[in-house]
Amino acid sequence: MSKDLKSTNQSDEVDLGQLFKLIGNVFDRLFKFIASIFISIYNICILILTHFYKRIYWYAGAILVGLVIGFIIDAKADKLYGANLFIEANFSSSRQVYENIQQFNQLANIDKDTLELAKRLNITAGEASNLKGFYIEPDLDENSMAEMYSDFYLRLDSLSRTEVTFSKYKDQLTPYNFKIHKIGVASTDKMIYKKIETALVEQISGNPYLKELVEVNKLNLEKKDEVLFKQVQKTDSLVNEYLKIRLKESEKEPIAGAGTNLYMGNAESSNLIVDESTILDKRLSLEAQRRQVNVDMAVEKNVINVLADFPYSGYDIREWHDKMKYTMPLGLFIITLFTFLTIGLGNFLKKQNNL
Repeated sequence: MSKDLKSTNQSDEVDLGQLFKLIGNVFDRLFKFIASIFISIYNICILILTHFYKRIYWYAGAILVGLVIGFIIDAKADKLYGANLFIEANFSSSRQVYENIQQFNQLANIDKDTLELAKRLNITAGEASNLKGFYIEPDLDENSMAEMYSDFYLRLDSLSRTEVTFSKYKDQLTPYNFKIHKIGVASTDKMIYKKIETALVEQISGNPYLKELVEVNKLNLEKKDEVLFKQVQKTDSLVNEYLKIRLKESEKEPIAGAGTNLYMGNAESSNLIVDESTILDKRLSLEAQRRQVNVDMAVEKNVINVLADFPYSGYDIREWHDKMKYTMPLGLFIITLFTFLTIGLGNFLKKQNNL
């Protein structure tokens, strides 16, 4: 029994020793693998640095030549200027505006029809040739979208409210859902923007139906203002009459339980007595409505309201990749790099072929 127990213990010790040895080998291989990765990265970095160090003059020359050529090209090339016009579209006219802007962009950027552009914008053909593109996009505002969603949410039933989240609502919005838009114009003439502003606004809002809506809306607002003005006059007359009654009553000897009562509308004489403060509140409400009508007449006077004019001069809108002083050195550097890589690959293949 003791011999069997001893042999069993020795066998367990051997198995544990082999297990620890196996684990040690795994960690050893893992550390060697990680070390080999860092060594490989180090060797690659040294190889790249050696390559550029040996050919530093070639690369420096390529960058220098690229800078010189790029500056010369940029000096002779026309600069591209841009400016923005912010508009507010009334009467659901956003679709009409977008269609007209796309047509202007077609004429300027693709067809290059300077005669048609000059005709529509009341400028010369030479000035029209400087126009390079027309662009439009909604002026997005997270707060405005939240307010739009809030109004939309209140109109939904209980089931739809659980399904339509703010994120889903935002994804379903199109540029036509917004009232304020940004119109951009690209040109090589930075002083052209004020020349085309009036004609451009007129052209992009030109639509007989929309113009008729403007006229009808104007008439409705004028009639509403007339009605409110008459109500104000009647209210003033009523206040004056009431004050006269007050004055007459004040001249009489006071009698206990007696007083002056003025009843308005369907008020019952037994429980409702209206004094001048109620009439004055009504007058203030009517005046507030008239002020709102004046605001509506100003806001809805045109199909399109210009919220921000074009500036008097445009500004340089070229990105860094549009300027040759940046792209030319980069391009020559890349060409030089690929040239040396090709030469090196050719030499390597020749050596392999000679083995």
